[in-house]
Amino acid sequence: MRMTSRRRTGLLELSEMRLPLIALIDVILFLLMYFLLAGSMEAEERELAATLGSGRATAGDTGGFTPQVIDAVMQGSSVSYRLGTRTAANRAALTDLIRSLPREPGIVVRVADDVSVEAAAAALQACRDAGFTKIAYQPGRGSSDAAPR
Repeated sequence: MRMTSRRRTGLLELSEMRLPLIALIDVILFLLMYFLLAGSMEAEERELAATLGSGRATAGDTGGFTPQVIDAVMQGSSVSYRLGTRTAANRAALTDLIRSLPREPGIVVRVADDVSVEAAAAALQACRDAGFTKIAYQPGRGSSDAAPR
């Protein structure tokens, strides 16, 4: 008994093509559903909070926005918190100092390198206690960088 093999012409028959085509359609539909869901869950750009500046003037800055910056620096063996020309020695005094500031633009806490983590956390907590929700933290790059300009 002689078995004959079917000669392949290179063309796919409909029954051979059906399974890969269905899998391809499934993959395309899953990708489409993923991108539709991922795009609808993203917050719209107008609802995102603006990034707070670092308190330094940059090229092209119009000067219309002056960020509220707290500098935490070491003075001798204790930490001092400066907001412009005003100074606070502890967290309670800092909270009282910044309560009168407007909350909408946010606040920047700039900490010198030699300041302890506890003092930096106290400044951040004072901002929360004063009612700020937009708080930016900027670590110092050296003691001379923390001095107001």
